[in-house]
Amino acid sequence: MKKIIILGICMVLVIPVINATTALNSPPSTPTIEGTSSGTTGTEYEYQICSIDPDGDDISYCIDWGDGAGEVCIGPFPSGTCITEKHTWSSDGTYTIKVKAQDIHGAESDYATLTVSMPKNKAFTNPFLNFLDNHPHMFPMLRQLLGL
Repeated sequence: MKKIIILGICMVLVIPVINATTALNSPPSTPTIEGTSSGTTGTEYEYQICSIDPDGDDISYCIDWGDGAGEVCIGPFPSGTCITEKHTWSSDGTYTIKVKAQDIHGAESDYATLTVSMPKNKAFTNPFLNFLDNHPHMFPMLRQLLGL
């Protein structure tokens, strides 16, 4: 019986300390993303990502390049460490890079975003193709056949 009472007293004393420690954990700052916002498909681009945890906790960065590959988390790194990541888009289009920071205790920042445009290569000029580019909703089957 004494063991149960002692265990109960320990739980009453320890659980509030654990909850107080968890409640005091602040999330990292919303990361910054620096890098080009337009480029050429098939070219590798570098992006610098930075965040700071107000508690000084180590942080990981979770990156979604917006191309359907999903989110990848890397780290942990010391708070305030800026990292450089590279990415290549394989298709023309507009993509939204999303990055969040997460500290080692699970607190997460808001997402930072950067919109990146990978325009079509206009290596040659053809009035008919220009017409199709300027009227994207006309002749959708023809555009698909031509790979536009």
